[in-house]
Amino acid sequence: MIDWAALLGGALFGFLGGMVAAWRIASVEAAKAWAVDLRHRYQVKQADREKTQQLRHARLDDEHQAELQRGEDDRKQAEKARENERRRIRRAHTELKKALQTTNEALRTHTSALFINLLSERGDVSPEIIRDEITKLDRHQVLLKEVQGHLETLSGLGVSVKHRITDWRGPLKLDLGNLAETIVAKTEEYAKLLSQQQTGT
Repeated sequence: MIDWAALLGGALFGFLGGMVAAWRIASVEAAKAWAVDLRHRYQVKQADREKTQQLRHARLDDEHQAELQRGEDDRKQAEKARENERRRIRRAHTELKKALQTTNEALRTHTSALFINLLSERGDVSPEIIRDEITKLDRHQVLLKEVQGHLETLSGLGVSVKHRITDWRGPLKLDLGNLAETIVAKTEEYAKLLSQQQTGT
């Protein structure tokens, strides 16, 4: 006779054993899949972290490079400004020397139409002396225009030369003398600046 109970028990035991084995296999596969997924997620996060770090480093490098460039640009601008100032001082000093020479010559040739008229009216003055005075007056007028030109050039170079001359057609000798003294003082001032630049102080 068939022992149904033993048969059913064996089948049930076999079935349960198969289920346990299947469950174990499924668990192992699930664990493997979970481990693969976890590894993949870790790798993605690691790649993201590395990319973020690379971007941060690249940004810091860019910022550092930009800072260096700004520093270099500032240095170049400062050097250019210093060179422009050196040039301005050299040109101003040269122009002051020319202005002084011209003003001194204008002082030496100082005369006026009134003085020439007085000489003509006296009657005891030779025509040669009167002609010399007229020539001197013409030269004096040319020199006055040159002095004005020097003063305009100096003003353009940032050098202010104060004077009391309001009418350049016939300035007083005293006012021309004061102008010459002012130009002497400015020339000495710019000579010192030029000397300081050449010695690097």
